[in-house]
Amino acid sequence: MKTRKAKWLGLVSAAALLSVPLAACGSSTNGSSPTNAASTKPQVGGTLTIAQKGDALTLDPMLTTDEYSKPVEELLYNSLVKLSSTGKIEPDLAKSWSISANHLVYTFHLRSHVQFHQGGTMTASDVVYSFNRIMSSKLASPWASFFQTVGSVKALNPSTVQVALTRPYSPFLTVVASFLVVMNPTFVSQHKGNLQRVEDGTGPYILKDWVPNQSITLVRNPHYFIKGEPYINKIVFQIVPSSTSRIAALQSGQAQFAEFLDPANYSKLEDMAKAHDINTEKFISSDYHMLGFNTKWGPFKNPKVRLALSYAINRPRILDQVGYGEGAVTGILSGALRRWAIPVSEYPSYKTNVTKAKELLKQAGYPHGFSFNIMAPSSFPVDESDAVEIANELKAVGVSAHVVPTEWGTYISNWDKRSFEAFTGENGDWTDPDLAMYAALHTGGSTNAFQFSNSQVDKLLQQGETDLSFNARHQVYAKLQKLVVQQAPMLYLFASYNMVAMSPSLHGYKYVPGDEYAPLAAAWLGK
Repeated sequence: MKTRKAKWLGLVSAAALLSVPLAACGSSTNGSSPTNAASTKPQVGGTLTIAQKGDALTLDPMLTTDEYSKPVEELLYNSLVKLSSTGKIEPDLAKSWSISANHLVYTFHLRSHVQFHQGGTMTASDVVYSFNRIMSSKLASPWASFFQTVGSVKALNPSTVQVALTRPYSPFLTVVASFLVVMNPTFVSQHKGNLQRVEDGTGPYILKDWVPNQSITLVRNPHYFIKGEPYINKIVFQIVPSSTSRIAALQSGQAQFAEFLDPANYSKLEDMAKAHDINTEKFISSDYHMLGFNTKWGPFKNPKVRLALSYAINRPRILDQVGYGEGAVTGILSGALRRWAIPVSEYPSYKTNVTKAKELLKQAGYPHGFSFNIMAPSSFPVDESDAVEIANELKAVGVSAHVVPTEWGTYISNWDKRSFEAFTGENGDWTDPDLAMYAALHTGGSTNAFQFSNSQVDKLLQQGETDLSFNARHQVYAKLQKLVVQQAPMLYLFASYNMVAMSPSLHGYKYVPGDEYAPLAAAWLGK
């Protein structure tokens, strides 16, 4: 399930450095310069229209699991820390922090005079409340499992928060940057916890208007804690489902910013950039396309069946046919996390072997194959095409897969309820291997829609969280990648490129992998 929920120098210790990822490799194609860097002095004013494929489902970041809510939320809320364009952990609402020698106690020193949008000054008690909310069983946040090591959170004074862990947890600061947002408890209480269409964040923009399935309008926060920011007066998320229409809006100037995930569009966009109509940035994604199994359903209870299907498919062909060759075959960690991802050549089941697949099916009790349904999100052409291509390839081993195109809201609901046999989708946007694996693969993990359980995987996941040295963690996650591919709770296909396209009039924008919209706070519109 694709979440795209990563919200990203203070005092950084060795433990903090362990959680700092390498930024995704990328390239830019611009009409005037190698990057979309500033060519004029920042100026306040103007309206930025973002052509977005779909509408947000919620404005509650602690419950968000969908593609279209996060871009809006990135501009409404802040965390204690964030990730920079180079992947370093930087101050956000916390101006600095320190970590105890035993790596169990984190002390955050907050900025002063940070205002909530609806009024009131943020204090340490609001941070404590926000930790408790995301960890509460009543809220049932899909990100709660990332905070299992938090033993206590205390306000030492109005500007200081102390978090005590029950054990060392290497990715803790990355987890905070990725999933925690600071909320106003009074506002949440007034709305009885329902933040689906309201917000009271501390971010650079404030919600002004939301017309469902049409547009979401944000206006500049005049009291934002970063001096001078934001520069753009108004940001409008205009819902434009058609990729062709979004490209046309960029070309005509009706929109100044859009993200594209479908490689079918890249050639046209790159031609526009060469003609100086737009600027583009293209990055290998930390997301990957995949086929996920419900390991509690029928044949998929048997890992031999799942492994058989891994041998049956041809990943390079899927990349070429569906991804236009714009990407790379991947395991659970894409090449964007290049310090961690092992070569796919180390996965035996990545070499298509129909004979081996049939033998495994026979051993599992399915010598004549079986039938199953693949839930595919109809609003994501690549994911639906993945399902169609996989279904065609599985015919060679006697397995009949029926593709079920599914509306996005229903898809999300079925995923949450584990009401599927198999599904295609994207997963990722992770900046640390623990974030990529633990919640999705640990027994009972909060995003473990596969209902997968393996004691050896659980043990290695826990070890990877506790080890503090990079070398020790690297060895653990190398073992995990091989073991998980062998167990095959999902079939990892390929990581594609993400492309951000923008008007040449947009200055000062700096791409942050997995957090593409937050940098708009530092951007401005010029000539």
